[in-house]
Amino acid sequence: MILSSFSYKTYGWELEEMNALNLTNLLVGKNAAGKTRTINALQNVTRFMQMNSIVFGSTDGFKTKMTFVNPQDENWRMDYSFEIDKSEVKAEKLQLNGKTLINRKDGKASFMGESINPPIKKLVVQTRRDREAHPEIEALMGWTEGVVAVSCSNINPFTVILGSTSTIVNPLPFSTLVDSLNASMKRKVLEKAKRLGYDIIDLKTVQTGTEIQLVSVKERNIKHDIMDFQLSSGMIRVLYLLCFLEFLKRGEMASILLIDDLGEGLDYQRATLLGKELFEVCENEGMQMIASSNDSFLMDVVEISKWQILRRKNSKLSALNQANSPELFNYFRMTGLSNFDLFSSDFIDTFLERSSK
Repeated sequence: MILSSFSYKTYGWELEEMNALNLTNLLVGKNAAGKTRTINALQNVTRFMQMNSIVFGSTDGFKTKMTFVNPQDENWRMDYSFEIDKSEVKAEKLQLNGKTLINRKDGKASFMGESINPPIKKLVVQTRRDREAHPEIEALMGWTEGVVAVSCSNINPFTVILGSTSTIVNPLPFSTLVDSLNASMKRKVLEKAKRLGYDIIDLKTVQTGTEIQLVSVKERNIKHDIMDFQLSSGMIRVLYLLCFLEFLKRGEMASILLIDDLGEGLDYQRATLLGKELFEVCENEGMQMIASSNDSFLMDVVEISKWQILRRKNSKLSALNQANSPELFNYFRMTGLSNFDLFSSDFIDTFLERSSK
């Protein structure tokens, strides 16, 4: 199943329904439009469902609603929503194909039509997990556990060496990713790195004498190996993401991959090739991806049908996409302009103003 719509509201900030999500998606928007905050909101929801602490934003509470669909079954749909206030569950609802399985509000709760009394600080989906008896709940919670996130702007020598000991984003150290690669996987990483302009012939981990491991990078025609903390920001980001993709493919595939600031710090060739690689891998593997970027190079190679254009008015954030604004997208295609022009020009504002008259 894949996430098809998402909304989130907390004190002082609201993401109105972001719908028509595809298997692969690109969040675009001007600086401070809410791209990173949208990624963070998804992390907040899934971390709470995993019974982990909220990591971004207000800790007082939030409300959210998610809709899931099955690409192989157009008649299948799951709707799940809940509201948290000061760590207590105030509302929760789970529906499958229109049938209500969980209904919780105003201190009363029911499960499969029967009255229940769940803990006030836990969701019903957390307390009723059973793969055989309640496969729909297990499917939802399994999706939650498969959410992984990467922040490209936070991929740097400090975070890739220490991993989760220093940051909640990019929790896997670079050395862990490299160690997870078998010979075939490493060869694929090196081949892809070469296509991206990095002629690397080997990656290996190095023990420093402490608990910290480093990664040694061997470039062709360079006499001495380079340690990961000496790499340029562009190279370390590319290598980390390529290794991370192979890591995901080796284990259980992630249910959804969240990538913030994709293309950050890369030139035209590397931003476009890396973007194409990520989108192609996720499409081929059936792994949903939501990536955010305002990189012009990347926007020009990602079809606008995969765009979610974020627009902020005061504390409210909305998203334009091909499904909810077909006239806008279809008319833009006829202009012959580049994809980036849809984002950078006044085309959207002019079109919406004209349409409202």
